[in-house]
Amino acid sequence: MKIDRSKGFFNAKKVSDKKAAIDIYGDIVDDKYTESETSAISFRDALNELGDVKEIDVTINSPGGSVFSGINIFNQIVNHPAHVTVNISGLAASIASVIAMAADTVKISSNSMLMIHEVWAPFVGNHRDMKKFAEDLEKINQTVFNSYLSKNPELDHDELKTMMANETWLTAQEALNLGLVDEVTGANKAVARISKEMEGHFKNMPNLNNEEPKQEVTAEEVVGLLEEIKSDLKTLLEKAEGAPKKEESETPNNFMKLFK
Repeated sequence: MKIDRSKGFFNAKKVSDKKAAIDIYGDIVDDKYTESETSAISFRDALNELGDVKEIDVTINSPGGSVFSGINIFNQIVNHPAHVTVNISGLAASIASVIAMAADTVKISSNSMLMIHEVWAPFVGNHRDMKKFAEDLEKINQTVFNSYLSKNPELDHDELKTMMANETWLTAQEALNLGLVDEVTGANKAVARISKEMEGHFKNMPNLNNEEPKQEVTAEEVVGLLEEIKSDLKTLLEKAEGAPKKEESETPNNFMKLFK
């Protein structure tokens, strides 16, 4: 059965005989289970279904995900004969930023961001396993490092390593200045959707929606406010009871008149 790739977070469709459009929204995964995910296999199948096209526009709004699935998608883009243009619309973070580097042309909207960092992975094992694991991670880091250099070979190596180590979030203009994108385009309304699980992997994530952080109110503060209100009401009642009463005939109660 042919899969409908025209809907969902991962979309792929022909816009003309020789041009196609692909959307990569959501997490990059090894095995695709939901429509909010993109895998190397789903990307491969989509390219095959598109057939012989000369141009492909890829829109990315993703927090990243699986390193190896992302690297495979990177290689598929590099090896495809079509001219590929990546449009970063919202966020290209982690391995999603690596995927963007594979394109012939990389564009980013002025209100979007690019995030680069070192490879992160969970670990279980003894000290010997840990040493081997660290060595393997360093090799994977080098692969990611080389992917950024493929976009701009003139990028200072030490600066790039430092940015990766510090988990650097780049504005559109900063990414352009570093040569990681070719063009900054107009702003858009795209919003990056980052799961709580993915947020836990980032240490310097900015407030992507530019919202003011909400101040938390404790139970003690609520009780204190209620006590203040209670005290104010008591004072008002005491003043009202001490005031001289006026005859209804002299000062009609306008409120009560509504019910007469």
